[in-house]
Amino acid sequence: MNDFTKKILRSLGISPVWWQWRWANFKNRMKSTFSPDRNAVRHLKSRQKICRCGALNGANDTRCIACGARLPSAAANYLYKVFGLILPGVSPVTAILITIIVADFVFQLAISGGSALLRPGLDPLLRAGALETQLVGMGQWWRLVTCVFVHIGVIHIAFNLYALVSVSHFLEREIGSARYLCLFLLTGVAGSAASYALRGEAVMAGASGALFGLIGFSISFFRRQGGIRAHEIQSFMVRWAIYGFVFGLMVRADNLAHGGGFAAGFLLGMVMEFREDVKIRRDRAWKTLAALLAIVLIASFVFLAKAPPVAFR
Repeated sequence: MNDFTKKILRSLGISPVWWQWRWANFKNRMKSTFSPDRNAVRHLKSRQKICRCGALNGANDTRCIACGARLPSAAANYLYKVFGLILPGVSPVTAILITIIVADFVFQLAISGGSALLRPGLDPLLRAGALETQLVGMGQWWRLVTCVFVHIGVIHIAFNLYALVSVSHFLEREIGSARYLCLFLLTGVAGSAASYALRGEAVMAGASGALFGLIGFSISFFRRQGGIRAHEIQSFMVRWAIYGFVFGLMVRADNLAHGGGFAAGFLLGMVMEFREDVKIRRDRAWKTLAALLAIVLIASFVFLAKAPPVAFR
């Protein structure tokens, strides 16, 4: 990485060393995945559990031997390993969200004959799940959810995926997958709802409301946590928020959705527990909420698929 690139990354509040480490880690994992001895496959079959703190535990352990945190189930542990091989450095829920976003964009490309790559028309966007105020008013409430995963062109999706990976690379491990899923979906819907309530007739799409939710959450959560590391994370997120809002003004993005997601995330960061003993006591409640939100997400796309073709304007 040359000096100019390093200066650009530092000006954006991004550590060049962190990205170099991620690239080296990615190359090493890919090398082991496709090596003749298939060490990666044998590791995948291991039932040992990996805690969020990084400690390795036995297959039958329910709590981490190092930090005492509750360990994932066998199924969740398997998914963690699978996505660790496919997308090194990306946690399972983040990987699933990225998969949905990319699949939705590929669907747009398929039904538009490729024209959605740069300038998607109204029909591909609505069929992919974009939010349109009239349709939501007619009862298609699920668009408040599905629009979070719809993107308007390749530049839009590339920027949002880059921001998602940058913000979430540590956040999901910090608070746990169930809480992270709740945070992403609740703030995403909050951004959609704010845009729907405060804008006039418009078509809206994108994960940026949820992304600003992650940023707002991190600012308030790590401020409460305290310490040098928390202060650095908080400063990083404040810069991301400023860049995002300014960029939104420059390109006329939906800053109402950004603000709605940010506010919801900030409030969640004010109340979410960070002490390990409290987190353990409330794990079941968060997992129940995450399961319910996952059902709502799946149901939203099912309703979208079954909805009659839109005869619009």
